Amino acid sequence: MLGIVAGLALAGCETAGGGTAPAGVGTLGGAAAGAGVSRAIFGNSTSGMLIGAAAGGIAGNMTLDRQAEIRRTQEAEASRDASARRQLDFERQRALQDEEVRREIEERRLFEQWQRERKG
Repeated sequence: MLGIVAGLALAGCETAGGGTAPAGVGTLGGAAAGAGVSRAIFGNSTSGMLIGAAAGGIAGNMTLDRQAEIRRTQEAEASRDASARRQLDFERQRALQDEEVRREIEERRLFEQWQRERKG
């Protein structure tokens, strides 16, 4: 009974496709599982169910919700890193283009100077 309740609670906390569950799902699932397990062990004892729900909620928060938070933090860091790399690539490309334009202007100026000296 305990294994079934815990398995159902944990299965409800996962999302399809390996994504992250919404915040608090692990806490709620753990609390529900804890209350169910406490009821199975202690009967209809309200205090036992509340203690079981609190313990299950803490366990659910520490396992599933913390993992989801860590995953979201890692994804945000990866996104910031990718954005910084794109910005750096953009800046490098812009510097190369600026240098190319400067070189073309200088070549044009030298060509025009050569033409004036040849005519003059």
